[in-house]
Amino acid sequence: MGFNEIAAKAVRAVGRRSGKKLLKKMGPAPELPRPEPTVITGEKYVCGYASKIVMPEDIKAKTYWIAGHGMGHVIDSVHDPITVSAMWIGADDNGGYVHIAADIIGLTNFELNLVRENLKDFMAESKCAGVFLSCSHTHAGFDTVGYWGQLYKLQSGKDPEYMDLLLKSLEEVTREAYKNRKSGKLYIGTIHVPDAQYCKREPNAMHDVLTRTRFVPDDGSTETWFMNYGAHPNTLGGSNRDVSADYPYWLRKTINDTVKTNVLFGVGAIGAVDPGMYSEDVVERTRLQGEALAKAALSIDNDKEMPVEITVLQHKYYAPVDNGLLALMATINAVSSQRYYCEKGDLGLALLTEMVYIKLGTQQILLLPGEPFPEVVYGGAAPAEESATGKGIEINPTPIIDIVGDKDLLVYCASNDMTGYCVTPNDFVLHETQPYIEQGKDVFDRRHYHETNSLGYLTNEAIAENVAYIASKVNK
Repeated sequence: MGFNEIAAKAVRAVGRRSGKKLLKKMGPAPELPRPEPTVITGEKYVCGYASKIVMPEDIKAKTYWIAGHGMGHVIDSVHDPITVSAMWIGADDNGGYVHIAADIIGLTNFELNLVRENLKDFMAESKCAGVFLSCSHTHAGFDTVGYWGQLYKLQSGKDPEYMDLLLKSLEEVTREAYKNRKSGKLYIGTIHVPDAQYCKREPNAMHDVLTRTRFVPDDGSTETWFMNYGAHPNTLGGSNRDVSADYPYWLRKTINDTVKTNVLFGVGAIGAVDPGMYSEDVVERTRLQGEALAKAALSIDNDKEMPVEITVLQHKYYAPVDNGLLALMATINAVSSQRYYCEKGDLGLALLTEMVYIKLGTQQILLLPGEPFPEVVYGGAAPAEESATGKGIEINPTPIIDIVGDKDLLVYCASNDMTGYCVTPNDFVLHETQPYIEQGKDVFDRRHYHETNSLGYLTNEAIAENVAYIASKVNK
């Protein structure tokens, strides 16, 4: 028996003991509240924007771990700064919500809730229906989750002082965006950008739509655009050690070189989807990716004005955890989490997480945790004869757009929690003896990495079930 097989058995055993301890200590997971949707109407959209650079002063004097490409990689220098930006979206003075965009790999729901706790006074005074965070998922930023430190030393990759700076900055831009609100009109437009994506795993079910949510103030001042596109900001590659927002930096810069604009960015369904292959040189490729998306955004000509009606439903749920390695990271506090006993799955563990439904005028939006594959959201999973398991799409949950009943559903992923990949069941393959430690091989002898960084086989089912619950609420 090799080391990895011993390690796989060990982390599985630790996970199972954790589940039993939680059951003994806390009992079964408590039933979660089921709030009704909040509906906000008015005569005018009222939106505000704020942004802040979030960089430590001692970056060259202190060890910081870079996130996204393996553990234990130390940041050397800075290419461009990490920023967080917030957009208040409301109607008259009748309330609204805040949507934050951050140049980070992700943030746990546990830590986001710390920010929300500090914003309770703000939320009451502003009639705020929720504070939500969409991460760009840059693979060239600081480790803000804990995965990318030195696990063999039981060392988290998070720096406590930087995390304090980040969380305070999220709070600050939230309050500032509300203060900066102005009345105006809200538009949503789309454009297909197929060349800005590259899929490295079958069945190549990419969604190539770039969406622009555009606020135009009545006073003619600076517009605010919230961009969405499904491609990993990992263009700089695994050998990079420079801090960068990756291609979203160039997206924002290129737009602003043309017209002064407040630009926020969040990713769509990015499971196995990389940026376009614009150049062999990764630095050049990063710039070209951002420029291509910016030029596409500037060319959108199908804007639709949204009627002034906002619906918000924040929905908490339990996601079963089968990944013993991720469970171990939580057990040693490398990653922050709220865990409970769960009857489903292999370990008897579940993570408390959330998804959010928003409707802006006629546009339906979902904010999902983690990194779902496009076929989870839009369909297009492989049939039995082409699938990794040899099983057909009948074992997969219904695609999310079909559950919601909206092919134009706008989805922000890596939102409000970092829960790893979400893979359809008929494409989910684990190593037979070293699950979640070593990559498995499918019936075509193809390696499967993404499952090793997922909560487990039941993730797609949990997401689909809870989207269905939301749909039953908002479609009454």
